[in-house]
Amino acid sequence: TRSELDGIKAGETTTLKKLMLHVVKSGQIGIIPDNFEKIYFNWINDLHDWCISRQIWYGHRIPVWYRGEETHIGTKAPDGNGWGQDPDTLDTWFSSGLWTFSTLGWPEKTKDFETYHPTNILETGYDILFFWVARMVLMSTYLTGQVPFKKVYLHGLVRDGKGQKMSKSLGNIIDPVDMIDKYGADAVRLSLIIGTAPGNDSKLSEDKIRGYKHFANKIWNAARFVVSNLEDFDVKAESELTEVDADELANFNVFKKRITEYLENYKFYLAGDELYHYFWYSFADRIIEGHKDILYGDKSDTRVSAQKLLYTLLVEQVKLLHPFMPFVTEELWSLIPHNEKEKLLMIAKWPE
Repeated sequence: TRSELDGIKAGETTTLKKLMLHVVKSGQIGIIPDNFEKIYFNWINDLHDWCISRQIWYGHRIPVWYRGEETHIGTKAPDGNGWGQDPDTLDTWFSSGLWTFSTLGWPEKTKDFETYHPTNILETGYDILFFWVARMVLMSTYLTGQVPFKKVYLHGLVRDGKGQKMSKSLGNIIDPVDMIDKYGADAVRLSLIIGTAPGNDSKLSEDKIRGYKHFANKIWNAARFVVSNLEDFDVKAESELTEVDADELANFNVFKKRITEYLENYKFYLAGDELYHYFWYSFADRIIEGHKDILYGDKSDTRVSAQKLLYTLLVEQVKLLHPFMPFVTEELWSLIPHNEKEKLLMIAKWPE
């Protein structure tokens, strides 16, 4: 059989169990947070028969054929008349276990399969680590000789503000569609990210979402203020910064590097939290307020430095915030004068 797995040679005799254990133990698939690896191993080491309990109408039909007391297993009926296929289907986890490669044209050697398999990261809930994640690992390693993905990022369950599981009978369900209509998608997205470490359940309340709606308003108002003070500023010109402004920009560059490292290490909750606090308290409340007298003053050199600093910090923060709040930042990108070639923020280059 084909194998591109480190430590498993093509044609080597092995088992499904060994395949599923090996790719995680060897680090070819990483689980975030890593304490869930132990849970994964417990499931695999205690494998039971596959229970086809969660079935779907248009699932994969069971490849078993009957004729009287005779039984045949195969995708096609054997020769002869009178054979009937089992009308039942395999469960949804069987079908979704094939997802990483069956959607890419497999078993044909398509360009899509060559390009996109394996993928880099799968994001899903910890409660289906065995039901879905492990079965994708099983199917992919066995049928393609590849891991299906290189990382698995597990999120927790979203509970209500008191930590209770949302339930119709309790009447504590928070409908995200209603919240989006009321407070905007950006506020809902941020409320689900900040304060939510991987693998941990999170508390969600309307008050939390409302708070991030206020943050979206803060971003909008601060950005409009900066843009309104750039009418006589050439964004393409090489402008000198005062010593104080240069230090402020240097501190921001350290902060920017830390945000990038958070994202590269899947610490999205820390990145979102620090971006929130920097924009609101450092940029809007301290830096902008501290430069208003300079912007309204007569000294051209310090005014240009202030404009350069505020402009640079705004553009860079809009980029950093875009993965978290794509709608308000994309709209602001269209209003900010800049010399970048990309008209859409979503395809602009990440800040270096």
